[in-house]
Order: sequence, then structure tokens, then C-alpha cells
Amino acid sequence: MHAPADLTQRFLLENLDIRGQVVRLGPAWREMLRRHAYPEALRQLLGEFASLAVLVAAGLKHPGRAVLQVMGHGPVSMAVADCTHELALRAMLRFDASGGHDAASPLPELFADGRIVLTLENTATARHFQSIVPLEGASLAECFERYFDRSEQVPTHLWVGTSQEWVGALILQKLPKADERDPDGWARVQQAAAIGAPAALARGLEGGEQDPIAAFLTGLFPEDDVRLYSAHAVRDGCTRSEDKVIAMLRGLGRAEVEATLAEHGVVSVRDEICNQEYRFTAADMPRLFGA
Repeated sequence: MHAPADLTQRFLLENLDIRGQVVRLGPAWREMLRRHAYPEALRQLLGEFASLAVLVAAGLKHPGRAVLQVMGHGPVSMAVADCTHELALRAMLRFDASGGHDAASPLPELFADGRIVLTLENTATARHFQSIVPLEGASLAECFERYFDRSEQVPTHLWVGTSQEWVGALILQKLPKADERDPDGWARVQQAAAIGAPAALARGLEGGEQDPIAAFLTGLFPEDDVRLYSAHAVRDGCTRSEDKVIAMLRGLGRAEVEATLAEHGVVSVRDEICNQEYRFTAADMPRLFGA
């Protein structure tokens, strides 16, 4: 049985007390790129947002979603990615289409005066936890490495590789007893990942189709005991959801919807992330609000 093309999987290097997780996105990533005309220079940034949302959402212990968002005044005015606990993923960038985009530009320049907000929503309790991730690093990956170092007190390293066909991420975290197991182990696995991970991730971990992550990790860390946990499929979260839009319009109230129809002849609701539009006319009022 072949593994799903879009998936994430946790692992442990048992002999070193180092844990990690891999994300691989293919069809979902290609759909994400298809919805908006992104310049190639911003592909890495979008890939980092998408894969980080999966990494965070895969750790949720409750029904809900993880949302990453940045708003600023630079060439990229907004970036958002959200992923549910069931790993339904959406992501997009809003950028200035009139100018060039330097792939080497550090994150603070792309999002001038911006800040990263990480929100964990719990739909069971209607509560959410929000934290600010400082824009301290040339890339989103570097920002989150520092965030995990500080918030969880766990040394962390993250690699993301992107191409037109694939995006993949590898995160490694050093657990408290790692130095007791092997004082040089953390440095060794970081070096191996830095050399071998980004290109392999961008190729979709080609080869080993039945168990691509196992093949990738054993090839990357041949000296170590890799313990793999269950893989989880990731899916494209951009299905049309007219029922949710109708519920939102009902929340606005009949009078406001009728006023908009009187002025414009149509009520248009746009889902910018998924690049979808929902349009309602006077003929739709009975199904929106009843006769």
C-alpha cells in the first residue's frame, strides 16, 4: 500500500533522545500554487507557512485549528496559513504584484513592521490561545527555531525545501537527555540534515513510495535508531463551504443583506485564501432566510 502523497509523521532517534517530524506536501501544495499567481521568489516563504501550520496542528490535543498570520507594510502585506486538527490545510500570501521580489530578502524586510501571530483554536471550548513569534531571523523557519528554543526550552532546528511540485519540512528537537546519550549527537544529526534534507524535501522524498519518510530518515541518519510513529494524511482544506457563508449572512441579519442587495443587486462573499467567491441575489433570499 502506497503512502498518501500529502502526509506528516513524527519520529524519535532513540539512541540519541532527539525527536522530530517530517511534512511532505504534493497535490495539496500544487493546488495552493495554482490558486494564486505567486512569483517564484515567494515560493519558499509560502512553503514555510504551509508546512509550519501542519507541524503545529499535528500536535493539537483538541478539536480546532492552528493559524499562523503575519501582517506588515512591506512587499508582502499578509501571510496566513491554517490547519485543522484533522490536517485540512489552507495558506496564502498577499503581496505587491507590481514590483520584483528578492528571494534573499530577510523576513523583516518582506513584512516591514510586521509580527507573527500564532493562534491555537479550541472548537470544543470556544477558546483560543494566542502568542507572538518575534520576527527575529532571515526566514520563518529561523523565527520558529528561536520561538521553540524560548517557549519550550527545547533546542530546535527546522529545514524546509520547496519546488513547483513539492514542499517538505523536517524539524529536529533536542530532548533533555540527548547529551548524556551522545555529546556529539545533536551536532552530527544537524549537519547530516543540513546537507541532505532540503533537496530531498523539495523532490518529495522520491523513492521509497510505500514508506517515503522511513526511507528518507534511514538514509539521512544511517547510524541511528529511527523509531517512526503513525503517519497522518494531510488534505487540501479549500473545499467549497456555502453552508458556512449562509450561516454568516444569517448572522448579519435579513435587513443588512437586503440593504446590500438593494444597493448592489448582489451579495458577494470572497474567500481570499482559497480564491473562491460566493454570490447571492434576491432569488436566493428564500433559502437564506425563508419565505
